[in-house]
Amino acid sequence: MESILVVGGTTFVSSSLAKYLISKGYDVDILTKGLKPIDYDGVKNHLICNRKLKNEMQEVLKGKIYDFIFDISAYTKSDVEILLTSIDTSKLKKYVFCSSGAVYKPSEELIGEEFAKGENPNWGKYGMDKKEAEDFITGNGVPYVIFRPTYIYGENNNLYREAYFFHSISNNKVIPLPFGNNTRTQFIHIDDLVRVFESVIENKTICKVYNVTNPEIITWETLLSKCGEAVGKKPIIKKIDIRDIKLEPRTYFPFRDVTYMLDITQLIEDGLYVPKISLGEGLRKTYKWYIDNKPIVMDTRMMEIVNRLMMK
Repeated sequence: MESILVVGGTTFVSSSLAKYLISKGYDVDILTKGLKPIDYDGVKNHLICNRKLKNEMQEVLKGKIYDFIFDISAYTKSDVEILLTSIDTSKLKKYVFCSSGAVYKPSEELIGEEFAKGENPNWGKYGMDKKEAEDFITGNGVPYVIFRPTYIYGENNNLYREAYFFHSISNNKVIPLPFGNNTRTQFIHIDDLVRVFESVIENKTICKVYNVTNPEIITWETLLSKCGEAVGKKPIIKKIDIRDIKLEPRTYFPFRDVTYMLDITQLIEDGLYVPKISLGEGLRKTYKWYIDNKPIVMDTRMMEIVNRLMMK
């Protein structure tokens, strides 16, 4: 059985991936700061260190050799460089990096992996940091696969996104909705994402970059409608014309109001797992988890502005 290191393991994507790989019978180590509890069993070794400190990484990774590394917690070139220069990669089959569609320059079109990367004011430093990390990986000589997801949602999401909609709809609260940009976007459910990640283990592809998303293109109105269907109530919406208000939509809405669409033709052609969970199905699954687990997540700054807008 393949030996795997998941860099991360306590938050949304990394913990979901670790749990899924363990359930499939892989030998899985995780590497975290050790600040958050692990709420699942089956980890072979829990390596604890600060990945930003090279001396700690070298010490904890000494003598460790893996077939696959799934790096979920890297955000910068430095994060990647410290990891790849602190571990023996001589027998590594693939280093799998979770990047982002934020590396692309702005576009209103469906874009493929060859579209220009670079500064995008919608994503700021986050997108540029991911781009620089990608550039280091592709020039490092390590066998790699890079994934660029769109918005990720689903059970255990630690961001106040779908939970915000569920709470607002359930409690008959008005949701301010930005409009005026003809925004279109895509989402991927966490269960699909971890299956995409796993599919690189048996797939022969190497040194490739892939967009990752459900191909379903939606609007914000569609998103809220599907959330309402999951809850069983019609959302109460107040449309906020972005031309009439100086506030950035992200200050009162959990997503940036920009078109964000990725073409997954390459993923399909190379035989990797293709996301199948529709937005409606995924939100029903997520709402059930939300009701059963009552997660405590919040975006205090956003809610302050939402409440202020609703008082007008």
